[in-house]
Amino acid sequence: MKLGSEVLLMACACVLLQPAFAQNSTRKIRKAPSELAAKVGTAVPWRTDVAAALVESKKTGKPVFWYVPTVSRSPMDRKPEIDRYMMGGPFSWPSTIALLKDHFVPVKQIGGRDDLSMQLQLARGKFIEPGYVVLAGDGEALLKVDQLTTFQPEWFEAPLRRLVAQPTEKWLCDATFADAWAKYRLGDYRSALVAAHAHVESASIDQEFAEGVWLEGACQFRLGARNEAIRIWNLLIKRWPDHPFAWKAALEVEGHGPFVHGFEVYGTLPAAAIEADPVDGTRSAAGVYSEQELWQRSVAFLATSHDDDGVYRDSTYDFGGTDGLPNVHAAVTCLVGEALLAAMSRADKGALTLPESQVARVEMLLLKMRDNAVSDDWLALSDRDEIIWARAYALRFLHAWKTRRGSDAKGLEPGIRRGVAALIALQPETGAWFHEYGNPFAIATALQALHGAKSQGFAVPQENIDKGLKALAFNRAGDGAFSYRQPRPGRKPRAKLEGAAGRMPLCELSLYLFGASDQDRLLAAVEAGDRHHKLLAAVRKYDDHADRLGYGGFFFWFDMLGRVEAIAELKDATKRKQLAAAQHQLIMELPEFDGCFVDSHELGRCYGTAMALLCFDVLARARR
Repeated sequence: MKLGSEVLLMACACVLLQPAFAQNSTRKIRKAPSELAAKVGTAVPWRTDVAAALVESKKTGKPVFWYVPTVSRSPMDRKPEIDRYMMGGPFSWPSTIALLKDHFVPVKQIGGRDDLSMQLQLARGKFIEPGYVVLAGDGEALLKVDQLTTFQPEWFEAPLRRLVAQPTEKWLCDATFADAWAKYRLGDYRSALVAAHAHVESASIDQEFAEGVWLEGACQFRLGARNEAIRIWNLLIKRWPDHPFAWKAALEVEGHGPFVHGFEVYGTLPAAAIEADPVDGTRSAAGVYSEQELWQRSVAFLATSHDDDGVYRDSTYDFGGTDGLPNVHAAVTCLVGEALLAAMSRADKGALTLPESQVARVEMLLLKMRDNAVSDDWLALSDRDEIIWARAYALRFLHAWKTRRGSDAKGLEPGIRRGVAALIALQPETGAWFHEYGNPFAIATALQALHGAKSQGFAVPQENIDKGLKALAFNRAGDGAFSYRQPRPGRKPRAKLEGAAGRMPLCELSLYLFGASDQDRLLAAVEAGDRHHKLLAAVRKYDDHADRLGYGGFFFWFDMLGRVEAIAELKDATKRKQLAAAQHQLIMELPEFDGCFVDSHELGRCYGTAMALLCFDVLARARR
């Protein structure tokens, strides 16, 4: 009774402190790069016309490398951003620049409505930018690669070098730094930093200076010291403003580059990852990694992609306005924290082998995440578009901590109670929690988070649960499909089963957890999601609604996690294990070539990797 009163009092206080529930600013402030940063990638001698490039190809015998930054009528929202990732990533590496300059006719042109573009199927839904096509002088396609969301020099160059019979003589840059790069690639960033600095101190030419300073900054960033990385890169920018590495550094310092957003990696790869030409973008070839290896590589990536304060700021998801980005970053951080808790639990039980130094770093990182999750200081409290995710996922993270680490969870209890109150305070009188608009998947996420707290003995006002359940059920049509938005009072929900199949398992699960659904409905929702999975998968790497049903890449891992968590609640062991095995196989086919995961580039690789690990963790339970 005391706890219940405490929650209600805190909820009332939060309501008084918060502005009205109407949407606040959805303004997207997307700054352009500076003049210096805009030079990035221009060291490649780009032609601007494919037809003229083909004529040149016939004369020189060099194939055409056609970089396709986008295609006509593409639904991609962030076209300039992904172009910058390419220009600041692959097209800024000295070894790649030399390869394209010496052995190809490089051209940069969008895929249009011309005959050649149509013949090559450079069209919406057929070619997901960014990507490239390599053409012989007669226009024959020798290689076609799209959906590029992870950049690593060895992987990027390998198929191109095979085409023109050019071996890899050195990795990425100057041979002077071979030892420092070798340490970096193995994840020994501190030793790599020492080696790079020693070479910089003794370097005698600008190329060596520039490369070494870039590498020093990269090491600092991977050590979690973003501010120090920026300081070092600014030295590079100031001293050698005409060097391509300075342009790359400027792009990263300004927050536009692929490195700071986690898309550019330099780690070692197994031979099987680079031996075959890409057949599905940057997705790994089948069978390269075991699940254990995916955990190891994903944990290594997540352990080195945060800022000094333990926050992951790689995501650029701003559909709710730029003012909501701190809340997006908080939500992603909590999901990563939950995934890392799962990894540490596996390591403790001997089910996952991790280096001791990495475990120590992750444990320190988790403590920072825990401190953040019980605080409001890292949130944008005036934002009403994305704060629901920050609040709900913080509760998920704290619930996971208390479940897995009960011995030291006592201190979390005040924070969990405050988190419950904050989430309750976000619920309007209609009962329909919202992010950018009222919708069933926001309601379901809030209810699921509150159920986790309630299951651990924390008081959650029944009145608010009932209002949420009523609002969520109101979205459900007769065939079990849930609408995309909350219908207006007096109107029936409108939803097509095939378009709603992705969100159905999560929504039905949230009703089920509170006794407002049953096993038959839950199973039907899961089977619908599984049956229509291909619709979701087809648009996985678009960053906006991309098909006639409204699917977009940002739904992919969100829907996948909802589906596997629903599967774990199925009582029919045969069905549960069968469906869990099918989902496990789907996820095993999804890693990027470096063993990490992504869907929409706006949400980022940290988010995608964390969600994949959470799916693996739930499926391990569901398959028992």
